[in-house]
Amino acid sequence: MKRIISLIIAALMILSAASCAQIPEDTKPAETKEKEPEVTFEEFKGETGNYSGAKFASIANMSVEIKDVYGDDLYQKYDEYNEQSKKLAGFYDKLYQKLLDGDKSGAVSPVNIYMALSLLAECTDGNSRKEILDVLGVSGIEQLRQQSKLIWLYNNQDDEEGITALANSVWLKNGLPVKEQCVNYLKDEHYASTFTGDFADGAYINAFKQWLSDMTKGLLDNSINGLNIPAETAAILASTLYYKASWRHEYKATESGKFDGKACTFNKKTADGTIYSGKGFTAYADGLSDGNRIWFFLPDKNKTVSDVLGSGVISFIKDNRDGGKSYEVTVRMPDFDVSLDKSINEALSDLGISECMDPDKADFSALSDDDLYLSDVIHAARVKADKDGVEGAAFTVMMVNITAMPEAKPKYDFTLDRPFVFVVENNGTPLFVGCVNDLQ
Repeated sequence: MKRIISLIIAALMILSAASCAQIPEDTKPAETKEKEPEVTFEEFKGETGNYSGAKFASIANMSVEIKDVYGDDLYQKYDEYNEQSKKLAGFYDKLYQKLLDGDKSGAVSPVNIYMALSLLAECTDGNSRKEILDVLGVSGIEQLRQQSKLIWLYNNQDDEEGITALANSVWLKNGLPVKEQCVNYLKDEHYASTFTGDFADGAYINAFKQWLSDMTKGLLDNSINGLNIPAETAAILASTLYYKASWRHEYKATESGKFDGKACTFNKKTADGTIYSGKGFTAYADGLSDGNRIWFFLPDKNKTVSDVLGSGVISFIKDNRDGGKSYEVTVRMPDFDVSLDKSINEALSDLGISECMDPDKADFSALSDDDLYLSDVIHAARVKADKDGVEGAAFTVMMVNITAMPEAKPKYDFTLDRPFVFVVENNGTPLFVGCVNDLQ
């Protein structure tokens, strides 16, 4: 009995001492962090087409005008835009050189791919983001936001002179945990709307494809209808471009002739213009109704289209915009309609953007805490020209998937419910060996 009483007294003393002791800082309960506000989604009712299969978290203001954003700084920003365009010339050259085959007709939209990469940079972090920033030649995400916004605003107009329309959007899988800050950056800095739905639901896929079609005025519907979007897709980053303008000086005549030895009809006009001489080619810049120009590069007779593409035509335009010689130029141009539709994963990887495509390295933590990676990037573009003018459209669709979970190992139930042997060993040296035949 005395021993029992002594043990009780000792236990009470230990408890009393413990209650008086100061709890170390690192053992105190952690303060509850404020939970990040959840992204709320509402039914989306599109003004064009049928979007009933989608909900939205945010809708960007696509009608914003550059004067409303920059106000009195408009002209200063225009100079900044020109400087940014010059800095990006090398990137644009590398991009189309990776995608165009000089032996085949085709068209790409470098600025459309640039916009898609801006969305990708916003949704990624760490080295995944750094690779994109390095390729685009900016020092940080804030600089990219300013650059992307400038390009977006200076390339959006819809009036009697012509149409240039850039559009961005992000389409998310239901249940994907999304960070509200990223959604807000996408909306405010990149004019990207964010939608949600079920990629296994045909209505959601139709809503996405309808958005692509609406933004490209139906010009790329064949490519859009051919898009294969797996049901397991976690997110899609999409960027589009639509362009339409008439000629500043109309083509009022036609003339029969031959193009590469085959009979054709040329549109013909004579007007004051500028001729540029390059290494292995001659160039002519034809004016369009919106103040833009379309440049034509004609290889010298001993040169090829591949030679011209390889020379860097965007850099040539940057360096020679104010050069050339003035002539009375007679232009003969055939109607043309060229397009391209392909995965550009390899081209982006060659440029230096690869980590976000690696399931083991991709960092999409700016968008979501789920493990995501870029599974495929599809670019489609089409440009057609005739006596009335130029029309073109492009889209870049980036599909993001959830990183595959490790395969579950087969289960095995190991229960010591009968006599067994045990060994305690130290790097092969048996410290104890025993057997258990009964439990006392």
